[in-house]
Amino acid sequence: MTQQRGTRVVAVVGVLLFWAGVFGAAALVDGYSSSEDYISSLASRGSLVAALGIGAFLASAVAQAATSRAVFTRWRARWCAVFVLFGGVATASVATFRASCPSGPPGCALGDDPPCDWVDAVHGVSVGLYELCTLAAMLILAGGALRRTSALPRWLGLLSLAAAIGSVLLIGQTNGDNIGLWQRLWLANNLAWLLVVAWAATGDHDDDVRGPL
Repeated sequence: MTQQRGTRVVAVVGVLLFWAGVFGAAALVDGYSSSEDYISSLASRGSLVAALGIGAFLASAVAQAATSRAVFTRWRARWCAVFVLFGGVATASVATFRASCPSGPPGCALGDDPPCDWVDAVHGVSVGLYELCTLAAMLILAGGALRRTSALPRWLGLLSLAAAIGSVLLIGQTNGDNIGLWQRLWLANNLAWLLVVAWAATGDHDDDVRGPL
């Protein structure tokens, strides 16, 4: 039980540190707009607050790893745990392969120019992989929880399905106006789902699942 609660704390603290790093770094950059600029530009090559941005992404990756462990330990939901973990690896890759913003975060990467170099390309692929892995985890958990024979909480399946739909709709808005705002709402959707899953997987429940999720 103590170990479960420790995993829960790691997940919660990781998400809180992510948002603290994002909003803290944004407040330190003149001209940066949380509604117009990408979050990842805060961690970019050329950002004076790159350490904060990188730390924020790594904190999120740790939260995802902790949730993956909780999901597997509690429910033996192998595939869901694997995709949550891979989402964390993709997040760490976003922090490692940083976008190029030689003039700083404000207005970086908002034009139609192709990636500046291979690092930018890997960065973009990592963001896409994060979303794909997160969606896969959401849908797998939804499918498992909504089965009639499943002991997983049915409400968690419905929540996961709603979160998956929300994630797709929100990320689809990040190519238009107010991309910073939409990107923050997209990540808020994904990370809120992550926290609920972590909390449910480490709660005091009598149910137990040993399924091939």
